[in-house]
Amino acid sequence: MSSELPRTASTVIVGGGIVGAATAFFLGDRGERGVLLLERDRLGAGTTKGGMGGIRHQFVDEIDVRMSLLATAFWREFSSFTGSAWRVEERGYLFLATTPAGLATLREPLPLYERLGLDVRMLDRADVEELVPGIRTDDLAGARFGSQDGYGDALGALAGFAASAVLEGVRVVEGVTATELLRRGDRVAGVRTEQGDVSAERVLLATGCWTAELAATAGVEVPIRPFPRSIAESMPTPALATIPMVIEHESGFHFRPVDGAQHFAMPDLTAEAVTERAAWRHPRLAGLRVARIRTCQYELTPDDHPVLGAAPGLERLYLAAGFSGHGFMHAPATAQLIVEEMLDGKATTLDISDLSLERFRTGRRPFAGTVL
Repeated sequence: MSSELPRTASTVIVGGGIVGAATAFFLGDRGERGVLLLERDRLGAGTTKGGMGGIRHQFVDEIDVRMSLLATAFWREFSSFTGSAWRVEERGYLFLATTPAGLATLREPLPLYERLGLDVRMLDRADVEELVPGIRTDDLAGARFGSQDGYGDALGALAGFAASAVLEGVRVVEGVTATELLRRGDRVAGVRTEQGDVSAERVLLATGCWTAELAATAGVEVPIRPFPRSIAESMPTPALATIPMVIEHESGFHFRPVDGAQHFAMPDLTAEAVTERAAWRHPRLAGLRVARIRTCQYELTPDDHPVLGAAPGLERLYLAAGFSGHGFMHAPATAQLIVEEMLDGKATTLDISDLSLERFRTGRRPFAGTVL
């Protein structure tokens, strides 16, 4: 890492979260030289630090499932690709339905999962109790479980990406804020920072909920807004140390183990609400003590899907933001695809045209909401 700012770069990546670090890694892996990763704080200090670390395939839209499949193939081999010790815990996602309508919604995407070769199946109460011994099931209409889902340490993955990128020659500069995009006619020319300008052949904004403000300095309108999201961390609960991610479909309450403790998320999270709902769902969580609550900013778009690809109207400006809670899980796929678009002119591993910023200008809404 460095605090010295270069004045020229081939590529400037603004934003040192998991997406920015993963993109730096893929650029380095492709042999690109002169790459600068610019972070205004410390790497991972934004949304990456505050997420649940979930990795799932159980989406409604096919592009999301395919992004997950591409990302998971990388996550499973993370150590061999980056040289850093890290692994995904494939313990599954367990969605609980408490109403017939909720259960019907969980059933709807099963043909999609079968077509794409995913191990996703519907469960009854006995199946749920086998997966999470002691869990309350008398209020359940049924459940859905995906065995290939799981979770992992987002900051650990970011550190692995960044370290490998540095070894490939990427310059990482922390503590320097990009304040403005520089443009020359109809193309981007670099970034302006508090410590001076950096000229560049191309610029990627991987700046999460701060993307709209920075893009606007070059006249590019990006509909991404911040949304505060809180996670509660409990004291250790060893009996539940290896359970799946458990999600109540109707309420949005969900939890998963982290180093023997549990992390919880839900809409309008408070310590009182978490302890009450946790005790209802599992007797082992009765009397739960919340160790701390941390809040990050989700980066939401109008359709809860990212803006990924070249920015229309300004050549050599690229966007990878607005992940609506899915930035970590899809980071390897996102990075691979945006690097293909930057270096090859088009992403070829997957068609990401539906994720272009252009969809909001035309009013086309091809996706279902998927925030969790």
